[in-house]
Amino acid sequence: MQFATTSSLEEHGTDRRRVTAAALRHTLFFHESPKDSLAPLAAASSRHIFDHGDTLWQPGDVTEAVFVLAAGVVRLYRYSRNGEEMTVALLDPGQICGLAGLDASFVPMTVAQALFDETVVYRIPHHHFAEFLLANPLIALRAFATACRCVEDAYDLRALPSARTRLAYVLAHLATANRERMVWLTHEELAPLAGVGREVITRLALPDLRERGLIAYGGHKRGIRVLDGAQLLALPIYDT
Repeated sequence: MQFATTSSLEEHGTDRRRVTAAALRHTLFFHESPKDSLAPLAAASSRHIFDHGDTLWQPGDVTEAVFVLAAGVVRLYRYSRNGEEMTVALLDPGQICGLAGLDASFVPMTVAQALFDETVVYRIPHHHFAEFLLANPLIALRAFATACRCVEDAYDLRALPSARTRLAYVLAHLATANRERMVWLTHEELAPLAGVGREVITRLALPDLRERGLIAYGGHKRGIRVLDGAQLLALPIYDT
């Protein structure tokens, strides 16, 4: 597969720095892996860097690899019948995608878009990743759990009934991209991620979350600080 991007892969390209075993182990998915088990996997991997708005892949692309998100946040979305974007899930650093293709080529049904500059993705060929899982059954169980969790997250986001809970989900995930837990996207950019209008974001959902003490912000261009991501995700779905 070639990554389909707003600029070509050749234009921003593969990072020339080699993926190291230490870099893989630093990600959440691999952090408990035996140190000596990651060297062959790292040697077979490639490192890709994307900027805000770049598309990592789109429906119809075919690949024989899994992808580990090392930095940034990636949005998975699809188009409705009337052409509207529907966010399926948000991937945080350490999450892995492409597990569905371990026994065949992975043909994604969603568009994957980087939401931050300097989004870093490790690409690991399927056969190398499969060999690693066979040699490390505990990590294989984690891969299975990760796949199940991705399905649950996708269902949860699309099923959330209110603008507040949708925005809470989005902010909690976006805040994982930096230590300050700041979200710098504009209200216009947040609206399609949450699947609601900008006016709803500005006048209703954001003030509601601030009054609950879950976020703080001082103005449209000063960013949003997430004060309690766990509580954002734990908001009652049907509470009004």
